[in-house]
Amino acid sequence: MAPTTTTVTEASISTAVKNQQQRHPKARRVCFSFAAYAKKVIQHLESCNVPIAEGLTDDEFSAVESQFNFTFPPDLRSILQEGLPVGPGFPNWRSSSSQQLEILTNLPILSLCKQVSIHNFWAHSWGDQPNDTNEAVQLAKRFLKNKSPILVPIYRHCYIPSSPNLAGNPVFYVHGADVRLASFDVAGFFHRVDFPVWAATEPRRNRVLDGDDGEFGAAVVVDWGFGWVYEGCVLEGEEWRVERRRGKGDDDDGRWR
Repeated sequence: MAPTTTTVTEASISTAVKNQQQRHPKARRVCFSFAAYAKKVIQHLESCNVPIAEGLTDDEFSAVESQFNFTFPPDLRSILQEGLPVGPGFPNWRSSSSQQLEILTNLPILSLCKQVSIHNFWAHSWGDQPNDTNEAVQLAKRFLKNKSPILVPIYRHCYIPSSPNLAGNPVFYVHGADVRLASFDVAGFFHRVDFPVWAATEPRRNRVLDGDDGEFGAAVVVDWGFGWVYEGCVLEGEEWRVERRRGKGDDDDGRWR
């Protein structure tokens, strides 16, 4: 059966966040600057035996951003300026070849297009699915490239939207048609270090996350690591939407239980 789009209200998101915080309480100290937080992130990664190279320079940031046509969000930029993780799974923005980095930045779109090619995924907003597989893939690729924010790789299959260029964008796990929220922001993604005062405590309401009806997309309430997982999400239009395949036991109205 074709996937359906599911949304939940802002109130249900707030409830989910509160429930998560009650289940997983954590004492938090605060940092008062990007630089202080970035330093703690790098120190934590070093304590986990992740190799850290010298941070990226302004010229190196400019070269990467110019080549791949995106701007690093300021919180991620501060971390990479403090130190560049070069362990397995981390993108090496300094030493990796242009081809390797291009593959990394294009991987989310390529993965979804692969699902389209094997008739495992199609978004309603793309219109009727063409019978010709190549035509369907090209149509999906055009929608994803032209109407979706570029995703910047952080670690393995985890990415952060480059737009809007503000601290606090969500981090997503993207692998094939499996898209999950990893964290409300990059600060939460590195949750084992102290949270800064600007760390997000709820999803940012913006063009990347909002649905057509003004409600948050259901993707933003997925709690990565605690079992709230959806199969099949997609960057649709200018926001994240959930494309849910119904399975045995799903309600006819498609509501998320």
